[in-house]
Amino acid sequence: MRKILIFLIFVCCLTSCISTKKYNQKLNEKHPPQKLKEDLNILQTSLEEAHPGVFWYLSQQKFKQEFDSLKNQLTDSLTSLEFYRKAAPLVSSIKCGHTRLVYPGLKYSKAQKDSLKNVGKLPLGLLDYFVLNDSLFIKKVNTTEEKVLKPGMQILKINGDDVEDIIKKEEKYFSSDGYNTTFYPQVLNKSFANYYYAAFPKSDSVNFLIKDADTVFSYTLKRHSEKKVKHQLSKEEQLKKKKLTHEKRVFVRKNRYRGVDENQQALLDFKIDTYVKSTAILTVKSFAFPHNNFHRFFRESFKRIKEKNIQHLILDLRNNGGGNLMSCNLLFRYLYDKPYQFTGRANMSARYFSTAKYADHFLINSLRGIFPLIFVKKDSLGYYSKLPTDKLKNPKKYNYQGDLYVLINGYSFSATSLLAANLQEAKRGIFIGEETGGGYNQCTAGSIPYLSLPHTALKLRLPLKVIRPVHQRALYGRGVFPKYPIKTTLTDLLQKKDVALQQAEALIR
Repeated sequence: MRKILIFLIFVCCLTSCISTKKYNQKLNEKHPPQKLKEDLNILQTSLEEAHPGVFWYLSQQKFKQEFDSLKNQLTDSLTSLEFYRKAAPLVSSIKCGHTRLVYPGLKYSKAQKDSLKNVGKLPLGLLDYFVLNDSLFIKKVNTTEEKVLKPGMQILKINGDDVEDIIKKEEKYFSSDGYNTTFYPQVLNKSFANYYYAAFPKSDSVNFLIKDADTVFSYTLKRHSEKKVKHQLSKEEQLKKKKLTHEKRVFVRKNRYRGVDENQQALLDFKIDTYVKSTAILTVKSFAFPHNNFHRFFRESFKRIKEKNIQHLILDLRNNGGGNLMSCNLLFRYLYDKPYQFTGRANMSARYFSTAKYADHFLINSLRGIFPLIFVKKDSLGYYSKLPTDKLKNPKKYNYQGDLYVLINGYSFSATSLLAANLQEAKRGIFIGEETGGGYNQCTAGSIPYLSLPHTALKLRLPLKVIRPVHQRALYGRGVFPKYPIKTTLTDLLQKKDVALQQAEALIR
């Protein structure tokens, strides 16, 4: 039995290695024009047949013209990345923030990953960035080896290219919902380096033209890894470290239902404001993360609000990219004191679409004829699907009825934007910050399979349902607007000044 098990493990590993090799070869090799056109046809067919909002902001005629134009340009063989650079802007032109073409990147073995780790991050990955009015600034330097570059310096050029042109090029690879503009800089704040390497060649060094106050200078940043200094710990230090590690593990295990972000800060947080009397701050940075327990967190938080007789609540939804609709609806039920229907009808384009066979998910592939038959309905208005949030739901037990101040920004997206839209429609809360990146009236989301293009291995992220609040407004293709607009400046960022929160506290005072 043991020999059979070892043999099966060996076969699995061998198959995986062969599969990875073929996959990497597919990404690296040049694909002839005919194969590229076949993948482009799959892209076009998928969007036309399955995407329920493909023609909200782009006419059918313009859509066809753009695809025909690209087909005519495909006269030479291209790598997958070269094809991505041409096709991704086409997908983004439909102006749907949930829809994009993804370049998946090469797969590496453990030995290859260790080797890459030893040589360090690519140079652009050593910095954090802040985008403001098509200008680029250094937000943070993530390496102790770098002594010249400092937070606050402005980057004017990268490898000879103007930053404004680079930003415009990167913004073509993704989209906000509709005509919104606040989403783009927020995405680049998080992923500037990733989108740069999608648009430009990778190299072990990058040349900046830097502006620091009145000085402009050229500087080359090179790829490198941190030098690890070994320190021999005494027995007492070892015991102390072991104790701290154990305490940290216990703390993380007990609080993992609240989640942590990339800076090890809680995704769900509740605290009493120490500056303003009878005020609490409820921070929700995501509606989807591993081990979450929104029921527990919201119940605990709103119970404390009631016990402490809190009269003013600041709800911080900034940098919340969305997540589970039920969790958003749950929070709404703690904030609004009447029965309310959170979402309307979830329209779909079709029950079946011909390119579903390219879906990554095994279950979708194996049961793609059964699932739509059960879950996709049809009536006189067309195809639709039921949502768990499309019925009237009552307020929760510890429902809060005091003053509400809602902080939003360009990365308040998807389900978070839907929550903000419902709160604003119910006249619940004063909104502070930026227009949300997600749409007020509608977005396409719900079921979002990834389709793998057979020749280039690129992936299409394809939402299948229309998600919208019951009540619509006349302004089309925009997000939720704040009553008090706040624009974070570079100075605010460097001084760690939270201007939106300060505005909420000032209004309460």
